Amino acid sequence: MFTVEVKINGSMISHVYGHNEGLDPEGSGDTVYRWEYYHPSSRELKHGQVLHHRDEGIEPLICKILSAQTPAG
Repeated sequence: MFTVEVKINGSMISHVYGHNEGLDPEGSGDTVYRWEYYHPSSRELKHGQVLHHRDEGIEPLICKILSAQTPAG
């Protein structure tokens, strides 16, 4: 399990919670991570899952989760 808080001037603007759900059952070799993203000012809660190679580290995993919050464009 991991958590990430994003703060500006000491005020939390978002919170990410993630949990390792184990290896991808499709056999990709990736790990499945379930996540929740909370935005306090709007009380918005999003959730989903991503695949990630654990060897790449936590920072790329967090980037994948945060990228899922914004529409591609």
